[in-house]
Amino acid sequence: MKHIQTLLLSTVLIGGSAACSPTSIAQAPPLAPAFDTAAMDAMLSEAVESGEVIGVQALVFDEGQTVYRGMYGLGDRERNVPVAEDTVYRVYSMTKPMTAALIMDLIEEGKLNLSDPASKYVPQLANMKVASLDANGVPQYADQARPMTIEDLLLHRAGLAYGIFGVGPIEQAYQKAGLFNSKETVADQMDKLGALPLLGQPGEQWFYSFSIDVLGVIAEIVTEQTLGEALQARFLGPLGMTETSFQVRPDQKPRFVSNYLLQEDGSYILADDGQTSDYTTGHKYESGGGGLVSTTDDWLKFARMLLNEGEYEGTRILEPETVRLMMQDHVGSDTPYLLPWLGGETGAGFGYGGSVQMTTTPEQEAERGRYPGQFGWGGAARTNFWIDPENDAIGIIMLQFFGGDDPEIHDRFQAMALEETRDDR
Repeated sequence: MKHIQTLLLSTVLIGGSAACSPTSIAQAPPLAPAFDTAAMDAMLSEAVESGEVIGVQALVFDEGQTVYRGMYGLGDRERNVPVAEDTVYRVYSMTKPMTAALIMDLIEEGKLNLSDPASKYVPQLANMKVASLDANGVPQYADQARPMTIEDLLLHRAGLAYGIFGVGPIEQAYQKAGLFNSKETVADQMDKLGALPLLGQPGEQWFYSFSIDVLGVIAEIVTEQTLGEALQARFLGPLGMTETSFQVRPDQKPRFVSNYLLQEDGSYILADDGQTSDYTTGHKYESGGGGLVSTTDDWLKFARMLLNEGEYEGTRILEPETVRLMMQDHVGSDTPYLLPWLGGETGAGFGYGGSVQMTTTPEQEAERGRYPGQFGWGGAARTNFWIDPENDAIGIIMLQFFGGDDPEIHDRFQAMALEETRDDR
């Protein structure tokens, strides 16, 4: 019996340009006549033909059916392998909402509380000092005014840094610590993390961080399973997500994309060959913050579960109250966002494991496809998904490259998807 009352009480709280034609899954519902597939096809194919991207796959789900599916370009440029329906992608930080959902499931069962100190499960976190600079630029260290909590970790509000931005001494310290090591488990890295400073007091600011990886460790401790086992038992298995895991199986390897690095001149160089990647060698790094690989169709199952408030094709995964809580802003307008992605003029806040669009302007809707109530998140290799409860829609776009700003194709895709799915058009 799941204890949703416990949950509610604790909240009082990616240059080739070869293209392949879009195809449809066998026996999929017919495309809705109202959806302008030609315009979307033209936009995506032009992105490949112009060299903006090497390959792209995109999907729109609306009113209970897949209304658009398109795939263009190459998943493996060096071997001339085109993007296909079953192409397997590194989804990186798109893992975060699923790990957050796992934590919410454990809260439902009464195995965790949002208000629990994180150090209850990872004692090393209690020893982390808050760093600051005095007037002379000399580092000063203070104790945590209060312990970081499970909720702080869900919200990137715990004071942790990440080590992927390379700006400032604290981020640089995290980078030097080697927290992303595929030869270690994340649990093995808690001693390293505990010896690092916090960039602020828990609860006082939002900064994208290592916190969801910590939650993955906590989930392992609570369930007495590996993170992969816990996700398999509670989400991947029940949802039929047979293509999603922390490793690439031998049968998936021919379908696994290569990852590229965008250069300043707009060209791409190979960053991680899909056929020799660590993902294919049985590594043991199960990162709750960014370790999963998946396909577009598989990820749609997870997104549909959230859109349907915790149920997927008759199987109840999470309670409706849990999903609604997860997809609400819990940071608030008074908390500083230390990165410009959220807050302020963006109109976006943060829920448990993903962003929440709170308000929009006509320009944001027309140019970026933002709409109030949208929940979702993206990955470092430029995968992205969102759920739009108000319009009963989902969008997923899969690219595979590092570098540069968020690609403009993301906004063009989301804007076109919104225009075609919004109920008030």
